[in-house]
Amino acid sequence: MVQVTDRAVIALQNMLTDTDAPPEAGIRLTPNDSGGVGMTVDAPVPGDEVIERDESCVLIVDGAIRERMTEMVVDYQSSDLENGQTGDGRFVLRPPQGGD
Repeated sequence: MVQVTDRAVIALQNMLTDTDAPPEAGIRLTPNDSGGVGMTVDAPVPGDEVIERDESCVLIVDGAIRERMTEMVVDYQSSDLENGQTGDGRFVLRPPQGGD
């Protein structure tokens, strides 16, 4: 199962708010043409892994990449991540570290 840090949850929730996403939508991790992972706003479908916070979908791991994402951590790195502000930053996909 994919883990999502508290910092990443804040950033994902902000993205969903900024894009006026419908209530059932979350940020989908999906395979891209270069073999990497992209992000888009979408609703979950059968076969996806859905990560929720406060009973709301925040992250969807596309079924096509679900297996290779097992045990990965989605994090968000920003120097401005205080008081719920994500500022300029970036999402990072990494293996778990101590304390995760």
